[in-house]
Amino acid sequence: MMQNHLIFLALASVAALAAPSLFERYQAEIMSAQPESLDAGPKVVEAAAPVRPAPALMRETRIPGDRSGHFRANAVMNGRSVPVIVDTGASTVALDEDTARNLGIRLAASDFVYPVQTANGVTRAAKAEIREIAVGTVSVRNVEAMVIRDAALPQSLLGMSFLQRLAGYSVEDGALTLRE
Repeated sequence: MMQNHLIFLALASVAALAAPSLFERYQAEIMSAQPESLDAGPKVVEAAAPVRPAPALMRETRIPGDRSGHFRANAVMNGRSVPVIVDTGASTVALDEDTARNLGIRLAASDFVYPVQTANGVTRAAKAEIREIAVGTVSVRNVEAMVIRDAALPQSLLGMSFLQRLAGYSVEDGALTLRE
């Protein structure tokens, strides 16, 4: 057992004596080595940032509130006039089946798979897309919509799937202003 300890100590002493010269040789190789060449960085490409029109050139539409505080308008959807209530509480544009058919949206009974909560209770809805919705001078293309069973939706709603695509909207002095 003692002999094993002596052999271990002898090896450790040799390693301790050799370590400084090995470290110096390693350090000399590192210092004399050519610096690593990096790949050329990406070429700088200039691109114009999207420019928003100046406020004076921005298209706006003003919708006065009615006696009950609702903002009612005639929206042009897929080229057809549709009376709507602008509703920030509706996550999407909401249409009844007849209105959707008049806009050229064709759905099968099997498309009505999404449960939705309306003022009249829970019913089923189908997803659809409206090519273009315009209110006054403001318009948005390819807007997500939900088509709701006829009896459950007495008025089409212009919801957030339209509003969030605008540059902004605000309510001031009893009127809703839409900005594109």
